[in-house]
Amino acid sequence: MGDLLIKNALIGDTLRDVLIEGDTITRVEASLDVQAKKTIDAQGHCVIPGFVDAHSHLDKCLLNPIAPYVDGTGPEKGKLTREQKASFTEEDIYTRAKTMLERAVKAGTLIVRTNVDVDASVGLKGVHALLRLKEDFKDRLIIQVAALAQEGIYFDDQTQFLLEQALQAGVDVIGGHTIINNEGEPHIDFILGLAKQYEVPAEFHLDESGQRQHYLLPYVAQKTIELGLEGRVNGIHLCTMAALNETELAEALDHVKQAKMTVTIAPTAISTRQLAPVKALLNIGTPCAIGSDNARDFFNPLGSMDVRHPALVLSYVQRFFTKEENDAIVHMITAGGAQVLGVPYGIEVNAKANLTILAAKNSTEVLAYLDAPKAIIRYGQILS
Repeated sequence: MGDLLIKNALIGDTLRDVLIEGDTITRVEASLDVQAKKTIDAQGHCVIPGFVDAHSHLDKCLLNPIAPYVDGTGPEKGKLTREQKASFTEEDIYTRAKTMLERAVKAGTLIVRTNVDVDASVGLKGVHALLRLKEDFKDRLIIQVAALAQEGIYFDDQTQFLLEQALQAGVDVIGGHTIINNEGEPHIDFILGLAKQYEVPAEFHLDESGQRQHYLLPYVAQKTIELGLEGRVNGIHLCTMAALNETELAEALDHVKQAKMTVTIAPTAISTRQLAPVKALLNIGTPCAIGSDNARDFFNPLGSMDVRHPALVLSYVQRFFTKEENDAIVHMITAGGAQVLGVPYGIEVNAKANLTILAAKNSTEVLAYLDAPKAIIRYGQILS
């Protein structure tokens, strides 16, 4: 006898029954005639392990209730953030991030990657807070923590040392910001050097401004190949790709392909700049994900940590409207996102029993209705 039986689950395009024993999936078949302590009929609704939110800034979420949003330029918003960041405590970061992670769980999210600022003003407070939350939420969420040189590496005399301390403390990823303080190539070199030394993935807020003078994708790709880090570098944003002509875009796509880069799109960035051409990236086989990015802070006064919301924004902005295109968007916030983050993902025998029964019977309904999941199961336990 199993512990939990899920009947009539639409997995991909096929109806399946799923048997769970303890925290593990033991059988996945067209029809199971077995007894279980509890049975849930999915009634032909889509069943996934859970949504994947590949990019966020949870250390800086929920600043709006503390200091209301003021519209302005990117540098002005950065200044407001730095003013608040100087007063952060570990407990303050923990509490705000926990609130948004609870929302992510209720939305059906399984995997989250969050960037955390590391610099002299905040030290490792955010790193320690998010690593605590990673442990506290381990029965409900898979959380990856990326130590981010948001303010630059040479902005002060401590960040270089603090980034190494963050890696030694157990962060999952090292992150850079290629346009900050015009550090450019030395910044990229330092981050990729740490990735190589500590054998962790790297990711960059890459070409985020959308301006040609900040176009560093070719250099990132070149250094990735030189260091033998192909397939281990993720580019976030890549907005300058939207400013390239046809020939330049073909060259940019080739850089991404040769370096085997993955790409994370943060669709809410459309409020201030153009987004990278996602369809072109998908057409060359680039693993792509979507992230919530900022949530209730000076860069985005909105945001719910439900990754379907930014996915819907991308659908409208770049016209992902056909069934196949809806499938592509949903793939980016499920299996595709998991591939970008390097996390095993799937509903199969011997996999952990993480299942989310959606209130949707196809990808179009996932995006069109944004209904709450019908059931959330994590490691064999029914959360809702």
